[in-house]
Amino acid sequence: MGMIRDIEIRISKMQKMITNSNLKKPVDEILPRGEYIRLQADLMILAFQMGLTNICTFMIGPERWDATLMYEGVFDKPVQHHNMTHNQKGNGYKEVQKIDIFHMEQYAYVLSRMKEVRESDGSSMLDNSIVTYGAALGDGATHQYFDLPMIVAGKAQGQVKQGRFIRCKSGTLNSNMWLSIAKLMGLEIDSFADSTGLLSDMWT
Repeated sequence: MGMIRDIEIRISKMQKMITNSNLKKPVDEILPRGEYIRLQADLMILAFQMGLTNICTFMIGPERWDATLMYEGVFDKPVQHHNMTHNQKGNGYKEVQKIDIFHMEQYAYVLSRMKEVRESDGSSMLDNSIVTYGAALGDGATHQYFDLPMIVAGKAQGQVKQGRFIRCKSGTLNSNMWLSIAKLMGLEIDSFADSTGLLSDMWT
């Protein structure tokens, strides 16, 4: 119950920030993005704990061209992540990298929170889960749809060996990864989207 109340207080604080802004229609997002992501993550984990759901898809940022967001602690004012990925010349890569690191910190927060939740057998929620982090593009400037970096955390009840870097063969579809994850989670399906097989290296 304490965790639920804590989330309610945090939501109330963000509502007050909107009220105090005294803006009819903000041009830019004024709310701190990191707190928004962590708040959504805590709601997700709470739903897992309460048995409301066993699966969640969490898009941590809109991919619209005009989405201007406040990355607190990274930039002094709201910026457009989408636009930045198309203008990476000079120091552009370093600026985009700052947001990448920011997002990774939020992902790490999710993992740490799940690791803190203990199950009845002494294992953690993370031990019994699969938490995947990825992107839709390999290079935003060229809309490159290959060489997508993906992180798969969690052990799926001991089925996945962590601490490895798996380099897939050229042409491997990311749908193969999603099919493999579905299999790890016990789904009896033979294909997903345009998948052509499983990533056997994911198993222990």
